[in-house]
Amino acid sequence: MKKILITGGLGYIGTELAKILSGYSRQHKITVIDKAFYSSRIKNLKNWGIDYKQLDILNKSELKKFIYDFDIIYHLAGITEVPRVSSESNNSANKEINEVGVLGTKNIINFSNPNCKIIFPSTHVVFEGLTSVKKSIDENDIPQPVLEYSKTKYQSEIDLMESGKNYIILRLGSVYGKSDDSTRLNIMPNLFAKITAIDGELSLFGGGKQLKSLVNVVDVARAMQFVGDNEKVEKEIFHISNETFTVKQVADICKRVNNNITIKLTDDEIPNLGYGLSSKKIKNMGFKYLYNLPNSISEMYEDWKNKPIQLQNEVIIKGKDNYEDRRGIISNYYFDEPINMIGAVESIKGSIRGNHFHPIQTQKCLLISGSYISVSKDLNKDNAITETRLINSGELSVIPPNVAHTMIFLEDSVLLNLVTGEREHKNFGITHTIPYELVDDNLSQNLIDNYKTSCRVCGGGFVHYLSLGLSPLANNLNSKKNESNDLYPLDLNFCQQCSNSQLSVVVPPEKMFNNYLYLSSTSQQFQKHFIDFSKEIKTKLNLKNDSLVVDIGSNDGIFLKPIKELGINAIGVEPAKNVAKIANSKNLTTLPEFFDNKTVNKIKKKYGKADVVTAFNVFAHNDRLREILDNIEELLSDSGEFIFEVQYILRTIEDLTFDNVYHEHVNYWCVLSVLKFFENSELKVYKVKEVDTHGGSLRIYASKDKKKRLHKSVGEFIEIEKRKKLDKVETYYKFAKDVEQIKVYSLNKINKILSEEKNIIGYGAPAKATTVLNYFGISDKHFKYVLDDSEIKHNKFIPETNIQIKSKDSINVNNYEYILVLAWNFFDSIVKSNKSNFKNSKFIKLK
Repeated sequence: MKKILITGGLGYIGTELAKILSGYSRQHKITVIDKAFYSSRIKNLKNWGIDYKQLDILNKSELKKFIYDFDIIYHLAGITEVPRVSSESNNSANKEINEVGVLGTKNIINFSNPNCKIIFPSTHVVFEGLTSVKKSIDENDIPQPVLEYSKTKYQSEIDLMESGKNYIILRLGSVYGKSDDSTRLNIMPNLFAKITAIDGELSLFGGGKQLKSLVNVVDVARAMQFVGDNEKVEKEIFHISNETFTVKQVADICKRVNNNITIKLTDDEIPNLGYGLSSKKIKNMGFKYLYNLPNSISEMYEDWKNKPIQLQNEVIIKGKDNYEDRRGIISNYYFDEPINMIGAVESIKGSIRGNHFHPIQTQKCLLISGSYISVSKDLNKDNAITETRLINSGELSVIPPNVAHTMIFLEDSVLLNLVTGEREHKNFGITHTIPYELVDDNLSQNLIDNYKTSCRVCGGGFVHYLSLGLSPLANNLNSKKNESNDLYPLDLNFCQQCSNSQLSVVVPPEKMFNNYLYLSSTSQQFQKHFIDFSKEIKTKLNLKNDSLVVDIGSNDGIFLKPIKELGINAIGVEPAKNVAKIANSKNLTTLPEFFDNKTVNKIKKKYGKADVVTAFNVFAHNDRLREILDNIEELLSDSGEFIFEVQYILRTIEDLTFDNVYHEHVNYWCVLSVLKFFENSELKVYKVKEVDTHGGSLRIYASKDKKKRLHKSVGEFIEIEKRKKLDKVETYYKFAKDVEQIKVYSLNKINKILSEEKNIIGYGAPAKATTVLNYFGISDKHFKYVLDDSEIKHNKFIPETNIQIKSKDSINVNNYEYILVLAWNFFDSIVKSNKSNFKNSKFIKLK
């Protein structure tokens, strides 16, 4: 076992050398001495198995007793803050440089073991007196020191060579590079990297023409180990430098890393025009340099630049820089901060962990196997919503401080909790977890029962992009104030395989449709829409009196009525029994049930196969898409057509109509995703048309006749959607940011009105009102009433808001300065029909 000493081991080079030698601390006794005391660096030494003693090399009595029996001494102790040019020199500084440099080194020589190997870092500036530029100085060139620092280094070289001891002198180029918390910023490349990180200005003294001999700090430490380990190397001098650049060239490298910096040429004094060291001697012995300046400056820039604060509740990171061979795959995860504890966590299916937050530390959870639903809420933000995300194996979840967090495990799982902080302190230390019940048993069970883990269109995985919070069912209005509601996450995900957007949670249909409060026929705009469409298909599909049209999700018969009036047989299928009853009371044949195989067989048996099956804004409603399509194919005749309308995600994104998102609408389509869904079906999509319902919808025409001529509209929509990047998740991330900005803007607008002591009343209580009011956190504290034309909604309450729905006749219109139109898609018609009633009121929208 060797005894190895590093003097100045807490310094810039010493930190890196100690790190390298820590790999041998079990075989050798390694000790660091330093006049300084830095807690974090000493902690690292102890963790590495390296001893530390606070000791000044000028303290002869203590040093003599301590260093005598070491086999190798890396003598790094010295003064590092030194004058660079003659004008900066002064007697006081020169005296300290001389004492530490010359007398300190003599103490090491005199008090060390006669057989000790002393490795001493000298410097390239021993050649600073050169009057002409020399680019390849080797070890045989005669030093020409000028300033006190170079003179003391050269004097120590002479003292070592005359001592009779075994020495290795390493003349180092200008040492650059990041070294934990001991990085020296007075070195030109490091200083330039720091200025680059803050978008600053680089001042190039002497116009930047000085030539600099450079070497990375890690390569310096490696070179020291290299000569220390080689027992055949004795009484030698080596030049250690990997690169030679002018100062201007270094600045140009920084400019390539960050184009925002400026470069200024000055006439400030420089000591000389510079020179370069030749490293041939040590390279010929087998030493290889591993680091270069461009990469090192980029590394320092990345570490030191301003980084955006994590605004999301949670960031999901997948491993990168993967290495894969026949043995398997290695995936890498990178961290910006140290980790002092790893918790290995096993969780059984259905269990809950978390329901807490961390006041300071960022929590990182790497899921090794299994899957869980991550639920989070930002506790620092007013009107914060609760978000959910699916976490799969191999994903790293990063949760910032003061975000409440809960995990609900969908299967037996193993994860690593990567922590910088404390564990189980009785006083709950400042980095410890603090309990916060974010998820109760009811919500947990709802999520376990209803959360989806793969795309319902193509079976692929999906990426979360928008959270609208825990929301009640949009059309299930409350009968009384403060009535409790089941809440479900309203989170949108994007499938990167088929470009479909979809909700994470599918609410059991019977909870939404058994007592439904939305009636289509209350809208004159919708009535005209379906009258026009009825005429179109009668003509274009040549429908006769004996033709059969089946409308899925037929509501109160808004489409059945004009079809029937054209003399065509029409049957509706409507799962909301109360709404089906209304349709049947109008003599519009409607089956009060879900569209399943049993219903299809019933229709076929009684009426035969259908010539046309339609579904207006309900094809987005169902989780069992493939089953529905199979039933449609079974019901249609051999030449039958399926025509359906769905909200168009492009319009939702461009017009920011995010309030069209609610639990009934499971899927959010574009033409790309529709075509993907129909790929393996009996039906061929042959035409696409955009219609103006629900803020912008697609009407899709599909036929069982595969010879049906493909309309040019299909290709045109594909081209548009590719150009608009509807197949890229980045489009949806931007949409989510825009939605958040709308929330901030709208709340500011409402709060400003209220601060002026003005009164607001809402107009329209469609499903979208439930979404937007709950997402914004608006309640009866902002306004108490909303008007609606549908009698079936009167005197009910929008869930979770306690805002009551009233008829126009029940309120005094003169009490309200502002009319907030929540049914924004009917804004113009609402204003037109109510302007005479609200003469002194201003109609406004949330967005």
